[in-house]
Amino acid sequence: MKIFIPNDSEQGLGGGWTFKRNLEKGLNQIGHQVVNNAVGADVALVVGVTMVKWDTMQSIKALGKKIIVRLDNVPRNSRNRNTGTSRLKGFSDMADEVVWQCEWARFYLADFVGKVGKVIYNGVDTDIFNPVGSSFDSAYKENTYLYSRFNRDETKNWEVAWYKFQLIYRANPKAKLIIVGKFAPENIEYKFDFFRGENVEYKGIVEDPEDMAKIYRSCKYLMATYYNDCYSNTYQEFLSCGGELYQPDMSGGTPELIKNGVINLKEMAIKYVALFKDVLNR
Repeated sequence: MKIFIPNDSEQGLGGGWTFKRNLEKGLNQIGHQVVNNAVGADVALVVGVTMVKWDTMQSIKALGKKIIVRLDNVPRNSRNRNTGTSRLKGFSDMADEVVWQCEWARFYLADFVGKVGKVIYNGVDTDIFNPVGSSFDSAYKENTYLYSRFNRDETKNWEVAWYKFQLIYRANPKAKLIIVGKFAPENIEYKFDFFRGENVEYKGIVEDPEDMAKIYRSCKYLMATYYNDCYSNTYQEFLSCGGELYQPDMSGGTPELIKNGVINLKEMAIKYVALFKDVLNR
């Protein structure tokens, strides 16, 4: 089977990009091909509505190709140039089927998009994200916490993680917090408003997955403060590296992720291929 995954985004980081790379690898593992254009494709999969333009969707539709749109939660207009929610509804209307990243997202938005669809959970690249090869001793890891986010999304609840680590440090002065992601310059300049000598290390944005895996393996706990996150790649990658979620916020799809544990790419790809065949046979 030949699958086209359109992408008009110049951005190389984020959940959609991670999923695209993961699915392509998983499909290759089970003998299916991702192609560069819709003309020779059997089916098109839109992995994120903010990654594809309207004219791209219309051109795929004009070719008569089956289209599946992958959905998580609301891509709010305030963070997506006032086009997020309109694409969510419009692309779903154009699609032959939608696929949800978790049951919570489907319950939340199925009435809005008008399609029930199926749920297929995200997988994680266990070739990269695994507990193998950690050079950090157990005493170091036991006291090391991580907070990681890609952008300055307020739903990632940095302030909650900041507060919780202060309490951790009061109880355990050996505790260390590693911070990854995009932050305002004043956060960095003023040491993230930690004033009691807390051991904090800021690593900025980490683009290479192998480098991120090394950071995961150096930490015992991830500050799991994300609110209403659909199905966090960060959470699953960290679990795959042998870490633990610290007091996870149980909103969104997080309870499902914790219940499912680590899903590998082959398992995920098999379920997507079954969906593709189902849509093509209608």
